[in-house]
Amino acid sequence: MSALRMVRAEDLEETALAEVDAEFLEMYGPDWASWEPWQRELYLTAIEQVHAEFAPQGVAA
Repeated sequence: MSALRMVRAEDLEETALAEVDAEFLEMYGPDWASWEPWQRELYLTAIEQVHAEFAPQGVAA
């Protein structure tokens, strides 16, 4: 018998954010100050996309 494990949306969002961090740190290095402005912009856009994916989509009536 397998147990079902509840996964919170917050946990999924944190995992997605960590994946973005890891990807960008691998591509551009750990020193944010040495990143080019366009690299920082790409990073911030990727973070915003994750937040938007997990944002509430409206209120049910």
